[in-house]
Amino acid sequence: MKRLCWLGIFICLVFCSIQPCNSQGLKGFKLTNGLTVYIWEDASKPDVFGMVGVNVGAACDPSNLTGLAHYLEHVMFKGTQKIGTTDWEKEKPLYEQIIAKYDERAAETDPVKKETLSKEINKLTIEASKYAVTNEFPALTEELGGKGLNAATSLDYTVYFNSFPPTQVYKWLELNSERFINPVFRAFQSELETVYEEFNREQDAMGQQAYYFMLKNIFPDHPYSRPILGLQEHLKNPRLKGLIDFYNKWYVPENMVLVLVGNIKTNQVLPLIKDRFGRLQAKPSPQKEIYPDWELKGRKEVSAKISPYPEVELAFQGVPSGHPDEIVLEICTSILTNSTQTGLLDKLSLDGDVMGAYANQLNYRDRGRILIGGIPYFDVNQRRFNSLKSTEKMLLNEIKKLQNGEIEEWLLNSIKGSMIRHFDLSFESSETKANMIVNAFIYNEDIGNVLNYKEKVASITLEQVKEVAKKYFTDDYLVLQLQEGKAAKAAKLDKPKYDPITPQRGAKSAYAQYFEKLPVKKEVPTFCNFDEVQIRKVNERSKLFYTPNKENNIFTLILKYGIGTEQMPNLKYAAQLMNNAGIMGQYDAQQLKQEFSRLNASCRFNVDDSYLYVIMEGYENNLQESCNLLTRQILMPKLEDKQLNNMLGNEIQTRRMEEENVNVLNNAAFQYLRYHDKSEYIDRPSIEKLVELTISDLTGEFSRATDYEAEIHYMGALPFEDVYSVLSKNLPLKAQEKATSSPVVKDRVKYTENTIYFLPENDAQQSGIYFFVEGKPYDRKDEVIYDAFNQYFDGGFNGLVMQEVREFRSMAYTAAGNVITPVLPGKDICFWGYVGTQADKSVEAIELYVNLLKEMPEYSERIDNIKEFLTQMVITDKPDFRSASMTYEAWKRLGYTEDPAKEKLPMIQKLTFEDILNFYKNNIKDKVIAIAVVGDPKRIDLKQLEKYGKVIKLSKSKVFSSR
Repeated sequence: MKRLCWLGIFICLVFCSIQPCNSQGLKGFKLTNGLTVYIWEDASKPDVFGMVGVNVGAACDPSNLTGLAHYLEHVMFKGTQKIGTTDWEKEKPLYEQIIAKYDERAAETDPVKKETLSKEINKLTIEASKYAVTNEFPALTEELGGKGLNAATSLDYTVYFNSFPPTQVYKWLELNSERFINPVFRAFQSELETVYEEFNREQDAMGQQAYYFMLKNIFPDHPYSRPILGLQEHLKNPRLKGLIDFYNKWYVPENMVLVLVGNIKTNQVLPLIKDRFGRLQAKPSPQKEIYPDWELKGRKEVSAKISPYPEVELAFQGVPSGHPDEIVLEICTSILTNSTQTGLLDKLSLDGDVMGAYANQLNYRDRGRILIGGIPYFDVNQRRFNSLKSTEKMLLNEIKKLQNGEIEEWLLNSIKGSMIRHFDLSFESSETKANMIVNAFIYNEDIGNVLNYKEKVASITLEQVKEVAKKYFTDDYLVLQLQEGKAAKAAKLDKPKYDPITPQRGAKSAYAQYFEKLPVKKEVPTFCNFDEVQIRKVNERSKLFYTPNKENNIFTLILKYGIGTEQMPNLKYAAQLMNNAGIMGQYDAQQLKQEFSRLNASCRFNVDDSYLYVIMEGYENNLQESCNLLTRQILMPKLEDKQLNNMLGNEIQTRRMEEENVNVLNNAAFQYLRYHDKSEYIDRPSIEKLVELTISDLTGEFSRATDYEAEIHYMGALPFEDVYSVLSKNLPLKAQEKATSSPVVKDRVKYTENTIYFLPENDAQQSGIYFFVEGKPYDRKDEVIYDAFNQYFDGGFNGLVMQEVREFRSMAYTAAGNVITPVLPGKDICFWGYVGTQADKSVEAIELYVNLLKEMPEYSERIDNIKEFLTQMVITDKPDFRSASMTYEAWKRLGYTEDPAKEKLPMIQKLTFEDILNFYKNNIKDKVIAIAVVGDPKRIDLKQLEKYGKVIKLSKSKVFSSR
């Protein structure tokens, strides 16, 4: 970790003032128009992460037009008076008519007249689309090699972001400043329909209604109590003029921050920022409304039958983000529950007294709350939960210990150490650093104080913790009793029957033509060096893979045993149980976690189809002691029957709820489509079999898994020889290990005719539709073609499927389609796709998607953008040091002996659109298509589905094994 140091005050530049801030490589500025700018140099990164944050979120929505902040985030991708239009002078009058029609529609109360106006807006929108290139902004981002283009709206702020190559910094600044100059919210009607789809999808998310119930009660009479998407009545009655006014009010430079983190030089990029973002017109920031906070006296209780399982939440008065007590309260909640499970409430979970318990803070601009929650103990034999009252009493007993200061010094120190370690780790991510800076700007925190987090944490004393705990954990609190029951969903927002927009295919604005000609600095590619990972045998088969850590002194150790659930199904439950194991004759579960915590280390167990993982993280000065603890835990695990009962209770509840969870139903249907009875929801032990399992059965299963050869991946700063010496002597590696056959690639179902599986779900607001096409054996020489097809078909907002399904027809919030490659050569590739849409539009969506697969539209003009994107992707898409060794081994399994970029770059230069078409024709066009649909049978005509294949109706008992 680079030491945080004070940078001091820089000489004031002509065009901006400069703010002092902490941390090597970070500099802060303020342009004369009021825009705040932060640049964080990090030459170790291959790319740059760029983010623009705006100090406005859903809490700023007008009370009569909620949802504006979120709507605005969507339409900020539609261009400006320059971007996305082939003739603004002709488009402008149509746009102005659309704005006026929305006002007229909003004022109209007659439903018939309202619908007539909607149709008039639709006609105007279609006419305006003749001059629109609605995907131009994402297309230009693709051209400069931008990845991860997206945006997000929270209650307090909105962010726009993506990463990009360092050589493209001027183009990125040009494009991302231009988007804020005279934006045009074109295709507003179709984007509204997309938001309807998002709203309907949210209704299907398990736990969403319980979450809104919580917000409504802990933030009464405040905008924080409203959904970010907006209230349903406002979504049905939007005003485009209101959105324009909202933008003009809040999107002003003084209310915005630009953050660049990564491989850039401040002295080179700062003049470019001034030149481009300095164009934004200076305006004063608006004032935010202030709301009185609650005055809660004593214990107040509210309850609702809206949860898939019983849960009690206690809400206490908290603090707004940036408050001086925020970090001390973070320590208080961590004393109750933390990631190392050494907290007071953690002990209740580890001992099996409750199924789960947690403590956290919600900190927003205006106010905050502390939430303490618990799920009652579940009796496996009686198949029932304990009472919420008894769970509340247990939570209060532990809170009382915190209030009374019954906290051991070691626990405080270990929590502070863990917080500091996580802070150090966060500095390895450009995106995390950017978010940290944006948060500081939004919540008006001094950036120096934010970056001095470690020093602030280290200075906190036990007396401060006791004082703050008494101040906030009082007898004045709200109890939310979430009882088992099905929450009433909001009425579905119907997708209107509008005609799709018809933007010009292949058209470019004058701005796009100008943008393409902007100079770009030539980049000399650097390549990954497999030799930077040192490899040495530790045992007969097991190997150590060592990667140097040049960032900090935090190590990561991954023991990757060559066996998984495909061959040992009960290993899933054994690994879960091991996460709560102690050491026989020495420590119970929490005592062992305390020992790890004293060493500022953490350990967890995980498993997948192919491998068992033991992952440990900590500081290198405690490496040997940490390894000794881990080895003793693996060789002599101590487990209690209550822990087994709790794990079984969790599994029973998970299986009980899976038939009610639309997302799980979708996944189960798609798994069945690919694997039939080998689906993970079918090929699993029954609950009856699980209940028969003993601790001895599961610890024996885990022990047998450790008989297999292991890959030991170590990332740290200690010299290789020192690490080898410690690990070879202090890890539980058995002599003459069993050879692994992992990774496992499951055989998929082979279809000989088009087949549609339909799984009915009456409560689904949206249909989940999956598409599957089996492919040919993977060939490494075709990697570039796979990538090119995926970028063409599924390249984010600019991909074919998103454009055709979402942007032009507003048929789905999410649509995707990718060629999936196997982890082993010789195994088949495949194509899978997804659309989430309203049930009554399911057949239409299937028809559209199937037509894309059968007669894929050909837009050859995209090839230059795709080639540039792929070039930049292989140059900048490098694994970080913590994932390098495992990534290199995965590449080697596919046949690579050096960085794949060396092989791919010349192939990309030779790539033609014909290559993409040939791949499509040989692997997808006219191939058998299997489709899985989960949706409301009352609104989907199965007879119509028969046009696309043989329809097979599934039941829930077919896609789930016996519970």
